[in-house]
Amino acid sequence: MENVITQVSQNNGAASNFLLKEQQHGQGYTDNGDEDNANSLIHLNIQENHYYITRDQLMSLPESLLLCLFPSGVFLDRQGQVISNLMPNDEVYVSNFPPDCFEYIMEVYSKAYEDLINFPVHKLNDRASARKDGGLSSAARGFFSFGGSASPGSGSSTENEILHEKPTIIVLREDLDYYCVPQSDFEFDSDESSDDLLYHVMAQVKAAAGSYLTAKASIFQGLYSSNRLKKQKDGKNNSNSKERTLGPAEQHLLDMLCSSGFAKDSRWENRTQEPGKTVISSLSLCRIVNETTEEFRQKYHAARAKWEQEVKAAQENTITPVGSSVSLNSLSRTTSRNNQAINALLPTKSASQTSIASHGRPVVEKRKSRLSTLADNVRSRSSSAQRSSSKTRHPEPPRLYDLVPRPDINPKLLLFWRKPARKCWWGEEKINLEVQVYGSWATNKDNPDKKVRTLSLKTPKDPEDGLNKISIPVRLHIRRVWTLELSAVGVE
Repeated sequence: MENVITQVSQNNGAASNFLLKEQQHGQGYTDNGDEDNANSLIHLNIQENHYYITRDQLMSLPESLLLCLFPSGVFLDRQGQVISNLMPNDEVYVSNFPPDCFEYIMEVYSKAYEDLINFPVHKLNDRASARKDGGLSSAARGFFSFGGSASPGSGSSTENEILHEKPTIIVLREDLDYYCVPQSDFEFDSDESSDDLLYHVMAQVKAAAGSYLTAKASIFQGLYSSNRLKKQKDGKNNSNSKERTLGPAEQHLLDMLCSSGFAKDSRWENRTQEPGKTVISSLSLCRIVNETTEEFRQKYHAARAKWEQEVKAAQENTITPVGSSVSLNSLSRTTSRNNQAINALLPTKSASQTSIASHGRPVVEKRKSRLSTLADNVRSRSSSAQRSSSKTRHPEPPRLYDLVPRPDINPKLLLFWRKPARKCWWGEEKINLEVQVYGSWATNKDNPDKKVRTLSLKTPKDPEDGLNKISIPVRLHIRRVWTLELSAVGVE
């Protein structure tokens, strides 16, 4: 008998889409019947809700969720028998997991997979750092400290870059058990029916307490209910969460989660009470806002569009470089002005000077030398302006993090990657619950000073006879178990 948790490794976690709709099985998908094939379909029956998912898709889920789906670590059929050799026509029965929670899980992972396949981070970096000819610069190739582009499941990325280049999900789960202790005495009109009457009262109390706790969907409110938390220095015995301060471990956990996508007022995305049990299961999947999210892509495209507009505006405001013909005319005018300036600087010719000029070539050569120097300077300035204008017309595209800041992700989250961590604590709460019972409050005539009231229960003649709605004080003892795990889609 193989263990379903360990028989398939978590490779190519996002190698195939998380399509789990029931009609997928009938839309042209054919199974080859090989139970060892990672793409073979598995028929899941979750409380009579049917889903079809491949083995690879199922095994890519984090360990903490797989243990919730399969607590015994094996596939079971409807009769509770172990399915040792899973065949295409076998039905894997899951009885203690809410179907809406399963759909919520697959919806989040489907979105993460689509972002991984359709919007890979290295392609985004290519667009940000590509040269004019479409090639990738050496700086861009080493952008994420790995060689070449990383394909899903290639294993080429380092652990330090997983939080940036792969869709990453924080899996936070709470398993809450509660115990009800009514703060009242009971008296019965008949010893024969006392057990039935007490059972009915406790069933009503537990159901009302479950509804009360399920409605309290704040994630971090439970941290303030720990019995080990210290009160404020004034020593007031107040159970209000605002009158308590978190311990160092709880405060560190709160800060880490709030800096990674959660908020202090975040609520559980899925919160369900198991039928007939005093157990409430809650789950929240928080997608870390890194380079793979749609939010980051929108910021990048907005910054890219703004940069392109600024470049276009700068080019329109730049003086257009002169052409070759205009440069010659300008050079001719400049030469003429230089000749006039030179002639003005020359002294008036005398007879002797005329003789020297007719026989002496140095004056002419000196004039030509100066004119040549001025012409060379003009040509040099013209070519320099043309090179400058050429650079203005084709600016180097900015790199990714020049446009959008690198997301600040807490690296301590890697401590929970593939290593689920659990935290357990007890809490206590006093509440009044409205319940319907067969009885009413006794008057306590014999002992009027008695602090604890007595609930008098009477055996009904029919189910609707003597049923009253009363408020019973109850002390709740609550045990919370948190499971925290980091899941990176597309990493071996």
